[in-house]
Amino acid sequence: MALCCLSARAYTKLSPETANFLVLHGDLGYSALLHTIPNQAPSAGLNANIGFDYRLFHNNFLFSVGVEGMYDLNANKMDNHDEAIPMMDTEGDIFNMHVHVDKSRDLAHMVNLNIPVLFGGEWGRFYFLVGPKVSLNLYGATSSTARITTYGEYDRAYDDFYDMPNHQFESNQQMSSAVLPLKWNFNVMAHLELGGRINHMYKHKQFRLNPDKVRMYLGIYADFGVLNIHAFSGGQPIFAYRETDKGVQFYIQPLMRSSVADNAIFRNLNVGIKYTVAFEMPKRSKSYIYDYNKVERNYRKRGGNQNIH
Repeated sequence: MALCCLSARAYTKLSPETANFLVLHGDLGYSALLHTIPNQAPSAGLNANIGFDYRLFHNNFLFSVGVEGMYDLNANKMDNHDEAIPMMDTEGDIFNMHVHVDKSRDLAHMVNLNIPVLFGGEWGRFYFLVGPKVSLNLYGATSSTARITTYGEYDRAYDDFYDMPNHQFESNQQMSSAVLPLKWNFNVMAHLELGGRINHMYKHKQFRLNPDKVRMYLGIYADFGVLNIHAFSGGQPIFAYRETDKGVQFYIQPLMRSSVADNAIFRNLNVGIKYTVAFEMPKRSKSYIYDYNKVERNYRKRGGNQNIH
């Protein structure tokens, strides 16, 4: 509210100074998926944005509206998995097949179209912007890979049995899912941006002659998703297996499409660095309208020394 009050105060300046800008910006930073899955760490990843905006500068007040493309890549942390499967070998002996799953990698991709509507202020080199971003999902995908090691444990044997492929005892075999489609929900993100102008760092002639025609900014930003963006339900267990005529077949499921995430709430958090270039749009030239009545009253234009009779 304090920032909004400062913006309102800037807007009521007595001598108005107004400029319109076409703006290009690029953002790069850290992305996290915050969720409510018990005993599961939040994911970490990369956030990138590139956008085109219209910006109004009036006195010290800023208004910006535009469109941007957003890409998020998140790596979900997966715990190691150990399981013992009771089985019978070809000689009728009972044994336990131990399955150890580790070195997992679980990735989720998101491509969204964002529409930011931002308000703020600019004083000297400092500026800020706050407001909502409406976010529409265009593309989503997820996949998972892991290493699996299996070995046999017999009660009558002193040692466990490793590396016997004819019995399906193998070490460090890769197991992977396909790249699966993933739909994300409509979202609204709260945006905060703080930064400053950096024109003085550049010595190009254009910036020295017209320092306000092309304005460059460097800032930090934060986007926090207000709504739950997880749209998938009816998922399978992260790790599963089934017996076939060729032995036991193992499966791995990405976290975002698994049963673990069915009832969970997911919100995204992005923070990073934003680079902005603003190009001032041409201003309308002043026009003077001949007023016959003022001339009849011997009206003199301020600053002039002549009138028309």
